[in-house]
Amino acid sequence: MIPTRGTFAFGIYLLLGAFVGTFSGLFGVGGGIIMVPFLVLLSSQTQQMAQGISLAVMVPTALANTFRYAKSGNVDLWIVFAIALGAVPAGYLFGADIAQRMPAKTLQTLFAFFMVVVAVRMMPTPASYRSMGALLGALVIAIGVRLVMGK
Repeated sequence: MIPTRGTFAFGIYLLLGAFVGTFSGLFGVGGGIIMVPFLVLLSSQTQQMAQGISLAVMVPTALANTFRYAKSGNVDLWIVFAIALGAVPAGYLFGADIAQRMPAKTLQTLFAFFMVVVAVRMMPTPASYRSMGALLGALVIAIGVRLVMGK
């Protein structure tokens, strides 16, 4: 496990930040699919702590990347405004509130399931449906291993 403090930990988290920043700029993702699993699995953070850290880190990261996308004409502020108008209060009043009250393991399981569903849905070809079976099979095996190992 990675310690939470110290020079070594700082270096590891700095590298994680560089990786997340690159993926955020490249794909528009990073906090949820990279940082949260890293923090939970390798840094022994709770699911809630990992999600909180991820959200806090993504604010400056998203702003910097948004600026770069806007310079290239790839940000529609009307759409941003409409989505933010719904997302900000809903995230605060519902999503974050529910996550804080949910047991960490339940939240972690829902998060993993959500990631698998999103991955399957984003596959672009009809052949990807065969991959869905493989991904779901891997998820079932992973759940079985965790249950057997008692973690």
